[in-house]
Amino acid sequence: MQPKNTDDEVGRLVREAARPVEEPTAPAVERVWERIAASMQETPSRRRRPVRALLGAGVAVLALGAGGVAAADIWSAHTGRPVTDPEVKELSGPGEHIDPMAPDYDAVYDELTADIGFPDAESRSVSREIELEIHDRDVADARRSGDVIGEVSGGIRAQAARDAICSWGNTWAAATTSGDDAARRAAISALQDARSWPAVTAIDPEQSYGRSETWKDPATGHSGSYYPDETEFAYLPRVVAAASGRDLAVMDSLLKDCWRELVPALARASSPTGDGQR
Repeated sequence: MQPKNTDDEVGRLVREAARPVEEPTAPAVERVWERIAASMQETPSRRRRPVRALLGAGVAVLALGAGGVAAADIWSAHTGRPVTDPEVKELSGPGEHIDPMAPDYDAVYDELTADIGFPDAESRSVSREIELEIHDRDVADARRSGDVIGEVSGGIRAQAARDAICSWGNTWAAATTSGDDAARRAAISALQDARSWPAVTAIDPEQSYGRSETWKDPATGHSGSYYPDETEFAYLPRVVAAASGRDLAVMDSLLKDCWRELVPALARASSPTGDGQR
C-alpha cells in the first residue's frame, strides 16, 4: 500500500477549510489605505512623529490583496498609492502611502531622505539609526498585536528634516563655542536654507505660530500662553534668527525636542552643569 503524503493531505485540508476571498476592487483598496493612515489620532506638537496608523489584522487581507502580495517578491514599502484624503495629509503629511512592514523599508527610507542635507555623514548616520530603531520597535509591536501599520512619505521626510535641523543647530553651537567662524557661517547658511527644503515646505509652507491664547490655573494662579494654530515647523524662523546671535541657551530652548544624540555640543554648551543631559 502506497503511504499517504502527509504534507499534501494537510495542504488539501487547509485549502478546503479556507473561506473564499474575493479580489478587492481598486477603490476598496484605496479606501482601506486611507483609513489605515487616518485611524490614529495625535496631539499636535513640534516633534510630531510620522503617524504609524493601526488597523485590525483582519483588514490586512484586503490591504495587501487577496493574491497574497505580502508573500511575493514584489512586496515593497512603495505602495504606489498617493495620499488624497485631506485628513491624512493633515495627520501624516503629503506624498505616498508607505508600508513600514515591507522588507525593503530601510532602502526606501534612504531613498526618501537622500536629498535632506545633514552637516556630515556621521550626523546623518545617527539620525538614521534612531529613526530606524523606532521603526523596528513599532513594527515588532504591530506584529505581536496582529495589527497593520502605515506611514506617509511626507511624514518620513519631515522627521528626517527635523533631525537635520537639530544637527545643524549642534554644528552652530560647537562652532560658536570654539570660535570657528567658517563652520558657524556654514551652519547659519544651512539653517536659513532649511526653510525652503522641499521636505519642510511640503508639509509646512507657512512656518508660523499664528495667534496666541492664554491660560491660567485657578488653583495655583500660574498663567502662560500657547499657540493653537502652530504649524509643524513654526519654530524654524526663530532658530534662524537665534543663529545670527550667540545665545546658546536660546538655541537650546528652541531645539529642546531634538534627540539628545543629535545635539551633544548644544547640550553641553547650554547646560549649567556641563553634563549635556536633556
